[in-house]
Parts: sequence; C-alpha cells; structure tokens
Amino acid sequence: MKRALLFNSLVFALTAAVVFASSQRDTFRVCPFNIHGLWRSDASTEMTGMFFSFSAEGHVTLMGYTPGVLPQDFEVITSVNYKLDQPAAPKQIEFTTPRGNDVFPTGFTSWKIVRYDDDTFTTLDPVSGQQTHWVREQTHRYFLTFAARSGPHSQGGPAFAMWTVMDGRQTKTEALGIQIKKDEAGTNVSTFGPIPAEIYDRIIEESEDDKKTSNHAESVLVRFELTEAEFDTTHETYRIWENYVTSHKLPYSDPYMNVTEFVARAVEGLNQCGDKIKMNRPTRSERDEIVAKLTPPRQPLEYMRIMRKKNEERHVTNSMYPWVWRPLIQQPEH
Repeated sequence: MKRALLFNSLVFALTAAVVFASSQRDTFRVCPFNIHGLWRSDASTEMTGMFFSFSAEGHVTLMGYTPGVLPQDFEVITSVNYKLDQPAAPKQIEFTTPRGNDVFPTGFTSWKIVRYDDDTFTTLDPVSGQQTHWVREQTHRYFLTFAARSGPHSQGGPAFAMWTVMDGRQTKTEALGIQIKKDEAGTNVSTFGPIPAEIYDRIIEESEDDKKTSNHAESVLVRFELTEAEFDTTHETYRIWENYVTSHKLPYSDPYMNVTEFVARAVEGLNQCGDKIKMNRPTRSERDEIVAKLTPPRQPLEYMRIMRKKNEERHVTNSMYPWVWRPLIQQPEH
C-alpha cells in the first residue's frame, strides 16, 4: 500500500514538473528568427566595411556605405545566394557564390549558427573555427496604436487598432476598426472595416496623449514601439480580421463587439515569444467586467483606457513619436 502511494506521489510530482516546464516554455518562447534586413558583421567590418542586405528571396547583397543616403540606396557591390536550413530556428547558413569576393570564396560556403536573437546572430566556420558576430542595423521602426473616442450619450464613436512601419522614405499605415458613416437616410451608422487616414489622423491629433486618462475620458490613445518580430506576430491579427471583412465573415453582427474582440486579439499577439516591451494586458476578469457593466459601444474605449493605465510608462506619446524619422547608419571602421 505504501509503495503504491509512493509510486502515485512520484507520478504526480513528475507530471506536475512536466506541466510546469511546458508552461514555462510557452511563457518564454523564442520568436522565430528573421534574417531579412540589413546586417553588419565584425569580420567584414575589419576587412571591407561592407553591409549585408538579406532578402526574403534568398539573396544577400553586399553593400558599401554611402554618406547621407538611406540604407536602401547604399552602393551595391555584389550579390550571392544564401539558404537557412530551418528559417525559423536555423542551425546552419549556406552561401553560394558564382564569383568570389572579399568575403565569400567562389563556390559553396557553409557556417553553423551557434546563437541568435531578434537583432544579432553568431556564425561559426567549421573549417577555420572562426566565429563571426552579426548585428542588425535599424532601417525600420514599428508601432502598434490603439485609439477610441466616445460618442454622444450612449452611442459609440470610432475605435481602431493601427500598425505603422517607417523606413525613412515613406510611412506605411494600416488601420482597422470602427468608423461612423451616414446611411442613405442621413443616420449615423457604425461600420467595422478599414479606417481612412483622415479619421485616424484626426483622432490621434485630438487625443490627450500627454495626460493620464480618467474614467470619464472621451478619447484614449495607447501606442507601443515594437521590434520587427513583435510587429510580425501581432500583424497576423490584422491580416485575419481584414480577411473577415472582405469575405463578410465577421464574428458578430454588432460592430462594437467585433472591435472589442479584434483589439483583444491584437493585444494577445504581444508577449508571445520574449517580447521586449512586456506589455501588461487587461486581465480576463477585467474584460469580463467591462462586458458585464457596459454596452458594446462603450466597451472598446474602456478596454483601451485600462490598457493605457497599465502601460503608462511604455506608451509612446505624440510628443515622443518620431513623426519624421531617418535611419542613422554609421560608416563601419576598417
């Protein structure tokens, strides 16, 4: 009997340990590796001062620094092919070079990838034993913005989530949520779909982003700067819901129930794999309380108000936001 009890206790302990370890892995998942972009390696800097632009199509372009121009306009020196054995979690990178250059000899070159994160990776040449450290250059900035404005009386107002990418040349913005339109009878109607620039620009300009919002706030703005990996993770929510709109398959008939669910899903896309901003989401109980106490038109604004209050230090105010931005790439020393 005692042996049986001991055995059961051990099984229980091992099971609990496995579950705990699994939950820890889920909590601290590493983001999929993304090599696309502009990189500088310590080895090439010492020899040539080159930058390396890795494309999604399997080409790496070796580029020379050009003062006063954007990285996409750097001098192109040559291009070689590359391949990762496992793009999301690589252990090896291979280069194929038709004609040799100062960095890669003619033919096939294979290096091990011994470690990586969002902005760095380290390769090992198994032949020479040399390790090379690679650092990503910031050529883009990424932002996720949530904004809502209350309507008169019990009516709702605009509410949306917005994804922004800057590259120094142009700013790309995609916003999805609720706007107020007039129907054929001249009545205001709330519609879920893409948000035009004139609407989100006006709401952002009018927002009191330098002040703490209160329970009686008429507008709320909360904005986060993301890494590229964080941006890609949460932007998947935008793509899914954009497809709901175009295919007329939104989950709810009420547009405000849709926007509240949409915003919550976008928020859940963060903190999934070691994100840097460590955003504090409204808890499930807080969300349930919002749904229980408020009508759907009032729910998005209250949800964003709680999110702003929980993340005041992480919020990028209008005064801190880089309305005009250019990447600052310094010439490598060699």
